[in-house]
Amino acid sequence: MSPIFALYLPLYAYQLGADALEIGLVGGVAWVSYSFVPYLIGRYSDKLRRRKAFIAISMAMLTACSFSYVFVESPLQLIALRLLEGVAWSILWPIVDVSISEDVSRESNKALSIYNTVWSTAGAVGPLLGGLLLLFVELRYVFLVTALLMAVATIVTVSFFHETSSMVPMARVDPGSGTPSTGVGVKKKPSHYTPRFWIFVTAMILISSTRGVLFTFYPTLAQSQGVSYTLIALIGFTFGACRVAVFALSTSDGLRRFLLDDENIKKIIIVSLTVSAIGGTLPLISDRTGVVGFLAFGIVAFASAFIVITSQANFISRAESHNKGAGAGIFESSIGIGIAIGPTVAGFVSGGSISLPFLAAPIGFAISLPIFLVLFRRGTSHG
Repeated sequence: MSPIFALYLPLYAYQLGADALEIGLVGGVAWVSYSFVPYLIGRYSDKLRRRKAFIAISMAMLTACSFSYVFVESPLQLIALRLLEGVAWSILWPIVDVSISEDVSRESNKALSIYNTVWSTAGAVGPLLGGLLLLFVELRYVFLVTALLMAVATIVTVSFFHETSSMVPMARVDPGSGTPSTGVGVKKKPSHYTPRFWIFVTAMILISSTRGVLFTFYPTLAQSQGVSYTLIALIGFTFGACRVAVFALSTSDGLRRFLLDDENIKKIIIVSLTVSAIGGTLPLISDRTGVVGFLAFGIVAFASAFIVITSQANFISRAESHNKGAGAGIFESSIGIGIAIGPTVAGFVSGGSISLPFLAAPIGFAISLPIFLVLFRRGTSHG
């Protein structure tokens, strides 16, 4: 449901009369709580292992939010509800991340690759579902259908989810090396703040910011240029489909070892961020056919997926069992910071334009590049 909300709620706000700043807030405000709550939830779930209750509460909240969107009459009401929605996602995703990574039947990184493939497939279908519904009903009633689907999903998930028992901390085997790896979350406390830690946090914030701006402002820009709902839905689908392709490939042991090899991390991050920044800038090109949208969403999705894979491994897979929740929380919080900052700041400085926000991607990359150079240099010296 998250891609449906991300793609269609800003468009809904535009139809309710929102200006560029309000559209930016609709896109970013849900992620304000996501910038810190996932870390707290992750640490809490590490200690108590009470995950089923958290999942039930978060999914019930998402159901209520989706139902309430049907009756919204102003952008400000939409912004307020998105704050509540953000809290729900903040509770849900860290618990799902760590639960998947603890699948003892598979190597942790492979389990996450399979999980990424599954959820991104569902994410790709979401925009198509929204586009199909828009052929028959007004935009607001799309959220009535998503509320019903969320209600069913809540019942099914609560019925089949089983709590994991407390686990004895144990070292993971580092892919490719065959040796135990203590990773980010298992060293003494200061190691949480090594250059490597900040490299992945900064990279996740950047790609999330670009994604947030794209999902928040492109549907509105496209509709103002005469692009149909059907094409907007297909463009949203393209984002999910490209991520599915990368995540599915990462289930291959050979490719996964390449992506997670420490010697390749610098190249992967710099190339992915460069390509993502270029893709995020494309909507500045005026286009009534939707071709630019397909290219922008596809490029950003493809490039950012590689950073997601390497970051998940760094924060979650390589942590011991008693620290996986905290690692998952850090990973998800970095996403929240990016999506909260990107659309909100872009809307604030846009001067009312719904095309200028797409300058955020290259500007953010240019600002961060010196930071990466310093972090990579420090990481080498510490290594």
